[in-house]
Amino acid sequence: MTEPHPLTAWRQHHTPPLSIRQAAKKLRVSAASMSRWERRKQQVADRLVPQVSKRTGIPARELRPDLAELFR
Repeated sequence: MTEPHPLTAWRQHHTPPLSIRQAAKKLRVSAASMSRWERRKQQVADRLVPQVSKRTGIPARELRPDLAELFR
């Protein structure tokens, strides 16, 4: 079994856990994008990584390990 996406863990850490729709609203993205990211059907767009990282506290390199060298 694979680890949950960092955004899934972030949502579930809240009390009560955030829905995808609530989390998307906090991140100022669509619920569809949030869902695709969590299901690993799409990666967080590189232009959105700094915004999502800042709002969630998730390091950018965890959101996009393939771009880790850009977010040192």
